[in-house]
Amino acid sequence: MRSWGDATMNECWRPQRRSAATARGIAWLAALGAPLVGVLYLLGWAWDVEMPRPGVAGIPMTPVTGIAMVFGGAALGLRLASPGVLHHQERVARACALVMLFIGAANLLRDVTGWDLGMEALMLRLLDEQPASLPRPSPLSATCMLLLGTALALPEDDGRHGHLRDTLVVLSLVSSTLGLNGLLMGPLLMVGTLPFLAERSMGLPTALTLMLLALGTLCARPASGLMSRITRDSLGGFLARRLVPVTLLGPSLLGMVLMILHDVRAINLEAKLPIFATLVSTGGAALVLLSARALDAIEARRQQATAALEASEARYRGLLETTPAPLLAVDAQGQLRFVNAEAERVFGYPREELLGREVEVLVPEGLFGGRSLDSKLNERALHGLRKDGSQVSLEVRLSPVASLGGPTLLAVLRDVTERERYLASVQRAREEAEMQRGQVQALLDHTPVGIVFARAEGGPLVANPVAERLLDRPLKGVELEASVDVNPCVLTADGKPVHREDLPIVRVLKTGQQVGPEEFIILHADGRRLPVLMTAAPVFGPGGRLRGVVATAQDVSTRHELDRLREEYVSLISHDLRNPLHTINLRVGLLRRALHERNLEREESMTLSIQRSVDWMSAMIEELLEGSRLESQREALRREPRDLGRFLEEVLERDVAPDLRERFHLEVQGTLPPVWMDAARLERVAANLLSNAAKYSLPGQPITVRAQLEPGQVVVSVTDVGPGLPPEDAAHVFDKYYRTRKSGAADAKGLGLGLYISRLIIEAHGGRIWVESEPGKGSTFRFSLPVAPPGASPRPPQVPEGQDPAAGNGPAVSV
Repeated sequence: MRSWGDATMNECWRPQRRSAATARGIAWLAALGAPLVGVLYLLGWAWDVEMPRPGVAGIPMTPVTGIAMVFGGAALGLRLASPGVLHHQERVARACALVMLFIGAANLLRDVTGWDLGMEALMLRLLDEQPASLPRPSPLSATCMLLLGTALALPEDDGRHGHLRDTLVVLSLVSSTLGLNGLLMGPLLMVGTLPFLAERSMGLPTALTLMLLALGTLCARPASGLMSRITRDSLGGFLARRLVPVTLLGPSLLGMVLMILHDVRAINLEAKLPIFATLVSTGGAALVLLSARALDAIEARRQQATAALEASEARYRGLLETTPAPLLAVDAQGQLRFVNAEAERVFGYPREELLGREVEVLVPEGLFGGRSLDSKLNERALHGLRKDGSQVSLEVRLSPVASLGGPTLLAVLRDVTERERYLASVQRAREEAEMQRGQVQALLDHTPVGIVFARAEGGPLVANPVAERLLDRPLKGVELEASVDVNPCVLTADGKPVHREDLPIVRVLKTGQQVGPEEFIILHADGRRLPVLMTAAPVFGPGGRLRGVVATAQDVSTRHELDRLREEYVSLISHDLRNPLHTINLRVGLLRRALHERNLEREESMTLSIQRSVDWMSAMIEELLEGSRLESQREALRREPRDLGRFLEEVLERDVAPDLRERFHLEVQGTLPPVWMDAARLERVAANLLSNAAKYSLPGQPITVRAQLEPGQVVVSVTDVGPGLPPEDAAHVFDKYYRTRKSGAADAKGLGLGLYISRLIIEAHGGRIWVESEPGKGSTFRFSLPVAPPGASPRPPQVPEGQDPAAGNGPAVSV
C-alpha cells in the first residue's frame, strides 16, 4: 500500500508538464521499438541474414526472444493507448503480457532444470533452420522477460499493484543493465563457474531492447509510482531528472566507448578497468558539483521566495492579529484553524485551547451544522459562548477561503454586546423618561400650584389646569405677548396696576435671574380679587443659554385668612386675658398688704405664691404675643445707634442676680463702632442667653461674654462650662417650642419660646444667631449684628418657621 508520505507528496507536488511529456514519449518509443527489433530479428532468421554479434562472448537474440519482444511491446502500447481504441483492449494487453511472461518462464525453466518445451526447435523448423545452429539464450534475458511480463500483466491501479509493478520493472532494469555491462566490460562468467551461466552474457540488441522496454513500462505512468518522483516539480524531482539518466546509462556508455577503443587496439584489456574507474569517479564528482551548483541556485531562489512568503505572511498575520474584530478560520470539518488575539479577548480562551477544536465551542449555532459550513455571505446575528459560560452577542460575516487542506471559512465577528447593552439602556431610559414624563404631567395636572412655562424664543405657553383656573382663562396655545394683552388685570399687593415689564416672567426673560416670591392680586372677570404669590426662575440649556422661564403662582387667600384669625387671637389674648390677670395682680397686691398689716404671715406667703403664678402667666402671654408680633412683622423695630460694650454692661447689671455677677466676665476686643439696635428687644436676647448660661453651667464655673468686630458686623458670644448640647439638640435649639431633653425637668414651666424669639429678634436686625457646642465641654451661643445703618442694605424677608416663602394653603401659579 502507498505510504502516507507518498500520498502527501503526490498531493502537494504536481508533475512537471515537460517531464511528463518526455516520459510518455519514452514509453511510446519502447512500445514501438521493442516489437520493431523483435520483428527485424525474426526476419533475419527467416531470410538467413547475418546477425550482428558482439566482439565478446554473447548470445544473439533468438526467434523466441524476438517473439517475446513483439508481445511485450504490444502489451505496453495497448496500456498507453486511449481506452476504446480496441475492443477488449485491457484483456488483449494482459494476454500479450502473459505470452511474454510464459516465454521468459519457459526459457528460465530450461536453464535451471534442463527441461525444454521445444519452442526454439519449433521456431527453427518454421524458419527452415538447423537446431544445432541456434545458441542458448542468456538466463538474464529469461529473467527480464519473466519480470516484465508479470509487470505488464498486473491491473492498472496506484495501490498495492502499482508498487509491485514498479519493483518488478526495476529488477528487470537491473538485470538487463547487468547483462549489458557484462557484455561491454568482458564476459560475465568464465569457464569453471555454474554450468548454466557459463559463457551466457546477454547480446547487445537483447540487452538494449529489454532496457528500453523496462524504461517504457516505468514511464507509462509518469504521475504515479516510482516515476512520479522523477517527473514531479520538486527539488527531489529536479535531482532525479539529472542524476538517474547519468547514473543509469553513464557507465554503460562509457563501457561501450572503452570496448570500441579496445577493438581498434587503442587500449589494451588491462587498461579498461582503471580508465573506467577513473572516469566514473571523475564524472560522479563533476555530476555532484553541477548538481550542487544547481541546488545552490534553487536554494537561493527558494530562500528569496521563502523570505517574501514569510514577509507576506507576517504582514497578513499582523493585519489579522491587529484587526479590532474577532476572526475565526474554520475548516470543512468545523474545526478551528486560526484564532486572532481579539477572539481570545472576547471569548476568554487562550489560542492553544481553541486550535483544532470544534467551532461549536465558541459559536454553538449559526456557523457549522455538523455536515457543512454555512458560507452565506450575508451578515447575521448570533450568540457566542465565553469560557466562563456567559453569552456574548455577535454579528458575523463569512468569507470562503481556498486552501490546500480543503475549503476554509473565514468568520469575521463583531462583538455587539456593548451596543445591545447600550440599546437596552436607551430603551430603559426611554421607558423611564416616559414614566417620569407621565409622573411629571400627573404632578403638574394635580398639584395645587399653578405652573406656566414660556420659551425664550417665543411660542405658545405651557400651563397646567391650576394656572388656568387662577388666571381665569385657558392658556393652551396662547402666546406670551397675547396673554399679556388679554390677561385679567394684575395688581400689586396694595392694589396698584402692574406694567408688562414688571411681571416676574418678563423680568426673568430680560435679566436671566430669579424673581420673587412676590405677592400680586389678579382681578377676575366677576370682580373677585384673588391674592397670589408669584415666583419666576430661568431655565438654562447646554452652554448656559437661556431656554425659557418657569413661573409659579400660589393662591394665598387661605394664608391671609389665617393671618386675620391670628391677629384676632392676639387681640383676644391682649384684651381678654391680660386685663383679668392685671386685675388679679392688683387684687392680690391689696390682699397681701392687708394681711401684712394684720400680721398674718402664713396667709401673706400664700398670696405671694399667687402673685408669682400670675407673673409667670403674664410672662408666657407676653412671649406668645412677642412671637406673634415678630412672626407677622407688624411691629417695626425701634432702632438707634448704641455703644454695644456699654449696653452689655448695663444688661449684666440689670438682668443678672447679684449673687451670680461675679461668675460673668465681659470682654470687649478693640473699639466697637455704634450698632443700630432695638435696645429693649436686644436686651431680651442677651438676658435669655445669660440666664441659660447661668442655669445650665456647672456651679462656680466662669461665664465669658465677649464682643468683637468682624468685617461688616459685630459678634457677641456667651461661653459657659457646662454639659454642652448633643448634635441633635444643637440643630433644633432655636426652633419654636423646642426643649432639650435635659431642660425638661429643670425648666418645667418654660414653653420653649425663649431662643426662638431671640432668633426672630436677631434676624429682624439683619443678623443671625447660632450655637457651637460639644457634649461635656460646654456651649458657646453667638449672634451677629450689622454695623451699617438700617437703610444701607435691605433686610431679608422673614418667613414663619417651617413655611416655604412660596408656600400657601390654597392653590398656587408659576410663570
